[in-house]
Amino acid sequence: MKNTLPSFFVSCGEVSGDLYAADLITELRNDSSEIWGMMGPRGVTAGGAAVWSYEELKLMGFTEIVPAIPRVLKLRNSIVREVMSRNPDAVVVVDSPDFHFSLVGKLRAAGYKGLTVFLATPSVWAWRSGRTKLLRDYFDLCFPLFSFEHDFLIKREVNSRWTAHPLAVPLAGYSPPPELAARYGGGRVIALMPGSRRYDIKNHLPQLIETAKLLKSEQFIPVFSVAPGLSEPLRAELAERAAGFERWDGDGCALMAVSEAAVGVSGTVSVEAMLLRRFMVVIYNGRGLSWLLARLLVRIPYISIPNYLTDEPIYPELLKDDANPERITRELHAYLDDPAKKAKADRLMDAAQNAMGTTKAAPFWARSILDMLPQKQAGYR
Repeated sequence: MKNTLPSFFVSCGEVSGDLYAADLITELRNDSSEIWGMMGPRGVTAGGAAVWSYEELKLMGFTEIVPAIPRVLKLRNSIVREVMSRNPDAVVVVDSPDFHFSLVGKLRAAGYKGLTVFLATPSVWAWRSGRTKLLRDYFDLCFPLFSFEHDFLIKREVNSRWTAHPLAVPLAGYSPPPELAARYGGGRVIALMPGSRRYDIKNHLPQLIETAKLLKSEQFIPVFSVAPGLSEPLRAELAERAAGFERWDGDGCALMAVSEAAVGVSGTVSVEAMLLRRFMVVIYNGRGLSWLLARLLVRIPYISIPNYLTDEPIYPELLKDDANPERITRELHAYLDDPAKKAKADRLMDAAQNAMGTTKAAPFWARSILDMLPQKQAGYR
């Protein structure tokens, strides 16, 4: 084992990945000589050095990725050269599986011998299960976000470890900023969550704007969440298109915490809503070839994770043409206006919370990585 503290390369490609990377960096920074890689503002604030910005990889949708392939391959090759040159003790990749499988495969082929870790593993239980072999062959250690994912991976001989979801403890007993609570105290706020990626905003903002008009006519206060990690061009576009409605530029969890319910694009936000015990109408308005390919490849009954954590679904999911303003508001009223339905949904949210774990995830990740490093450096595997 080296006498110096270990160094880490950390890579993420989107807002939620940057959040998890930042949690890990916070835990590792006192036990490392250097943490660098591709990350966003949270990772940098936590102590990482961003050699590349995660903005270079914020892609979504099959058809959106295809035109970017030459640029993404150039990015991958640049990272491979830098990793091989600096030879960190461990490579930790977070989410963004298509890019990160390719990156780590290229690193292995180039002769990288350090520890490789996948944090927030892909949904191989839902689709493209063949990638389970890549997790087994390319990575020394995997950290899924949910217990049922961990069970799936363990049964397939992936070195998976799990203790809790990283948001479970931070959102337990969460309180919104006092200024936000004061601004909307007593008002019937509905949080509108259009996402943080161009694909999300392009395909969902029109429906959310029309939904906001309906809600406003019914004396609700619709408020658009402007994700903190949103690029400046997208931030300006959202502000222009949602002009005339309230907007919140801070943490989306804060907005949901002062809301009666939420409407959000399928993703991490539905998990956050569930942990905050807020009802959500989940929407996904995929279009064109991206939608067709997704429907052909993904064979699961639900698109939001909370609906997998209980015996029956918690949140209504409105896909494609069903994600229209009238249907969205109808689903909100079904929860808000029917005490029996509200009580049932609240009970299901409580049950789902219990499946998320009760300990802090990031210290567990850091300890597991640091414990495995000596084995790897001594020729483990």
